[in-house]
Amino acid sequence: MAEPQERDLPSLEDEIFAVAHSVEVEQAAHAHPLLQTERAQVAAERARAFLGRDVKALAAGMAAFVFVDAVMMYPPLMMSRRPSLMPQFVTLLVLAFGLGGLLVWRVGGRWRTFGIGMMLAWGLLTLLSVGFLTGVTAPL
Repeated sequence: MAEPQERDLPSLEDEIFAVAHSVEVEQAAHAHPLLQTERAQVAAERARAFLGRDVKALAAGMAAFVFVDAVMMYPPLMMSRRPSLMPQFVTLLVLAFGLGGLLVWRVGGRWRTFGIGMMLAWGLLTLLSVGFLTGVTAPL
């Protein structure tokens, strides 16, 4: 028969199918939470402020170019006898990519996104109006 020493040891079946009666918890887990909410909130606020400033500068650049484009292109497009749009085309191209490029590569800061907004506005107006608002195509 079995000796008394073997009876105190758990069998393989006991080890496999036994239910844990006590759960061990690390003491360090209670000291510091896994998610540090203060640091996450600060990082989220910084990201929100950064994106807000950049989006506003981008929108301001786009709005400035659209305003200048509307002022320059309204008179020739409303005339019954339309003159050549080459001067407006060159002026708008130099404004968008010349001044916008200068702001992007030389000035920097928030002016960089302002310049990108000017260039994006030229591209969007050209695509949306099939070139009529930027002088790329001759009006009919």
